[in-house]
Amino acid sequence: MNSRKADELLARLAPTAVVVDIGGGASPFLRADYVIDGLAYEARGELDGAQKRGVERFTRETWTQLDLCARKPWPFPDRFFDFATCSHVLEDVRDPVWVCSEMRRIAKAGYIETPSRMLEQSRGIEHPLYAGFHHHRWLVTIDGNRLVFRQKPHSLHSCGRAIVAEVGVWRRLNPRYENCALEWQGNFQFGEELLFNEAEVNGELCAFAESCRGLADLTLPLDIPFTHKLKRCIYFWRMRRAARVGAFTNRRHAVASHAVDRSRS
Repeated sequence: MNSRKADELLARLAPTAVVVDIGGGASPFLRADYVIDGLAYEARGELDGAQKRGVERFTRETWTQLDLCARKPWPFPDRFFDFATCSHVLEDVRDPVWVCSEMRRIAKAGYIETPSRMLEQSRGIEHPLYAGFHHHRWLVTIDGNRLVFRQKPHSLHSCGRAIVAEVGVWRRLNPRYENCALEWQGNFQFGEELLFNEAEVNGELCAFAESCRGLADLTLPLDIPFTHKLKRCIYFWRMRRAARVGAFTNRRHAVASHAVDRSRS
């Protein structure tokens, strides 16, 4: 969760408010009284470098381990929680629509945060040839009070016009554009945007990227020591070289296989 938003919620939520963190097992929101996650209680906090440790309000007894997307109602009555947080979870899970439906059922209000499409459609976040994060399934946008989910297609990585920005070594995406967030009260909407035609999918990706590239402050200089930049530069060069070698090897194997098939025919 954005650290400033976490501090704001910590200051604003009433001491008596019953709070649940949905999918936050790797880095639990410390104000949460309950946690619902696929991880066991003993495995909590694996990513706590993103949020400083402190006094936990949740306990082993208020930790619920389950498959968030199992299409089975979570074991809590309607409106049981005063507030729910769900940060950097929906882009990962196989059925974010179900997670949203249960979140809305068991909580009266909440805060949702995901990576932005600008981040997911930028190349160099993790790898110089791929866009966004390798394990994310969904591109998420917010339209008013509605979360819109689009499948993250494989074609994104090889379509230059669909790339918002090239980052990773000398530049980074402006932090103000890295995440999208929705704070809701009482109700919110959600759904999947279904596109099946390849031309429509790629056209939508390219149109979104084009609408973003005109932002004057889209990227900023990467503010890390020069030695770290050099290490990243070497790492990216190795990744590019490995991809070229792999592509050459695959072509050579394909040609050899084709020659064998012809000799047998």
